[in-house]
Amino acid sequence: MKAVALASAAATRRYTYSAKMSAASLDGNEVTKGMRKIQSMLRKFVEEETEFSPRKDGKKVAVHIRCFIVQVGQIDTLKEEFACDAVVEAFWEEPQLNGATAEDIHWDDQWDPRIVFFNAVSIDRLEKQRVFFKGSSGQPWVRLTMHIKGKFKVAMQLFNFPFDHQELKIELMSDWSDTHMILCPYLDEKDAISTSTFSGGDEWYLHAHMMTCQGKTETEITGPDTIFPTYDVIINVTRRWTYYFWNIFVIMFLILLLTFSSFALDTGALESRLDVTLTLLLTSVAFKLVLAQRLPTISYLTLLDIYILAVLTVQGLIVILHTTMSGHHEHGRGTALQNS
Repeated sequence: MKAVALASAAATRRYTYSAKMSAASLDGNEVTKGMRKIQSMLRKFVEEETEFSPRKDGKKVAVHIRCFIVQVGQIDTLKEEFACDAVVEAFWEEPQLNGATAEDIHWDDQWDPRIVFFNAVSIDRLEKQRVFFKGSSGQPWVRLTMHIKGKFKVAMQLFNFPFDHQELKIELMSDWSDTHMILCPYLDEKDAISTSTFSGGDEWYLHAHMMTCQGKTETEITGPDTIFPTYDVIINVTRRWTYYFWNIFVIMFLILLLTFSSFALDTGALESRLDVTLTLLLTSVAFKLVLAQRLPTISYLTLLDIYILAVLTVQGLIVILHTTMSGHHEHGRGTALQNS
């Protein structure tokens, strides 16, 4: 499907370019010939893409998924990515191998679930191995083991930052439509995760439980005619908030307390009051800019944003209060001089 889409885009670009170069000389017949040429190219790519044929028996295949997380690497909040080393196993019943032996099987000729890692940003390692075995009922089964190591994209929800909980997903998808196969959990063995190898323990807490979710692609993405099965492996992590509490929350609170020290100065000393208040206000703004570099560009406020904006608002009100009080003080002095 990806090859078809790329071929379609490339063919369309070539045809559009030639159309621009000779737009004045084109007529209806030439346009028709060009469109037929594009259709023939697409047909060729479709035939190449359907190298793997559906099951000969025409039955819908249930592919059972089990996942073992070997290691969860660094979690990048700014890029919304995480590194992971995982072993994904796919099991399905293969009646065509009934009576066959392991030596007789040529895996290139056998049906393949065509599972892809949909949200993988980069893959450093991907190894596949197929094993044939007999199930509990005596029927032949195939186990496809995929060992993957790479980086995966994740849409982080940062409303509660830095007290947030994130679900890191490894999204599996098959190139077969949901009319040919489904992806479902493997119930004979549980999914597992190794928490001892987690390399981001200073910033995150890795939970020992995992979740899975089977589904289908959205029709808005693939169209109503072709829907593909999906399967998500969900890793749960919680951010350790103590760093942000001591280095941002407490520091900002102390800065706010120091801002109130400007009230100790004489009411008529407006310059001195504003020097103290505005200096501390600029310090708070610097904290906000540093924080923005640690978060992705998002269109909503986090809890930490709201806290810092509240501090800035109070400091701004203190500036207005000093200015107002100084005006009243000068007005009072002028009235007293007139009365004397």
